[in-house]
Amino acid sequence: MASNTRRVISQALSTLQRNTLSTGDPLGFNQVYWTDWSQGLSLPKDGSPCMYTGRMYQMLPYAGQAAKLANRYQGLLACPGMSQIMSWGNRVAGEKTIRRMAGTGGEIATRAQSALRGISAGLRAIGLEPGYLYDAEPYSGVLLHELGADPGARTQAGRLGALFQSKGVSEVVAVDPHTVHFLRDDFPEVLEGAGVKLSHYLELLASEAERLAPKTALPMKEVVVHDSCVMARHLGIVEQTRQVAEALGLRVIEPPNHGQDTACCGGPIEYGFEELCAEVSLMRARELAGAGSQVMVTCPICLLNLSRHEREAGLRVWDLGELLDLALGGGKDAA
Repeated sequence: MASNTRRVISQALSTLQRNTLSTGDPLGFNQVYWTDWSQGLSLPKDGSPCMYTGRMYQMLPYAGQAAKLANRYQGLLACPGMSQIMSWGNRVAGEKTIRRMAGTGGEIATRAQSALRGISAGLRAIGLEPGYLYDAEPYSGVLLHELGADPGARTQAGRLGALFQSKGVSEVVAVDPHTVHFLRDDFPEVLEGAGVKLSHYLELLASEAERLAPKTALPMKEVVVHDSCVMARHLGIVEQTRQVAEALGLRVIEPPNHGQDTACCGGPIEYGFEELCAEVSLMRARELAGAGSQVMVTCPICLLNLSRHEREAGLRVWDLGELLDLALGGGKDAA
């Protein structure tokens, strides 16, 4: 069993790393799925700061299905020779299979696009004109690092720094905590060497929170804040989340286990332990629901895992970007 597990992990990492380094995308997709959210927003390619999505939100419908596939076929993946077969078929059969399965994940895809539009609207509301690299924007490599494949992660991070430098980008604002932690704390020399300043969008919005006057009333008056583990513990972004929520007119409710003592959404174990991940995320969803029915998150992984239990736990999970989109009119129609 132990040897099979090692083989599965080795094969999965090999495929992820090969895809990331050869195509810039962990899933090896050929089509430009990660720019759909920006349609109609007219974001300039050379605006400042450059908004870097890292494809984290866009990958949510595919990440959920990929995790199901990985857990369903762990035994098959352990067969000798299967890794090479999967590698050959990944960019053909793999892409078609995951895309077909992700077709059932339309709601999470819609939420992810709304979150990115909202973050863009928030930056505009405080007087910035964020740029976007569109199809030239690569994946950061953070997943490789979090799975322990540091050589590939370092290579991909280095490519990212070189890309920003070649595009003349001096300031980057990233939208998810995993990417910021990866580039700021794990491989700080990459962007520092390229002369690029990195911020998380909440750091910028909180510093100008008084400018986030809602144009549209939100459908709730209060939210229960679920802190991301990476956001709170590694980046120390806790109060900024609440400052932005309050600027949108929301009363913040603190659930049990919040701030740096927050409870996990189950995301880190999703690919290897699907059932345990579901138990952990349901436990957290019920804990949050005990404080209120409207829950706000600031991490795409938390959004994916907690939203799966909305009906069962009796809550609605919102990414803060979604609320910014509703309040500030950053959607397609408002662009």
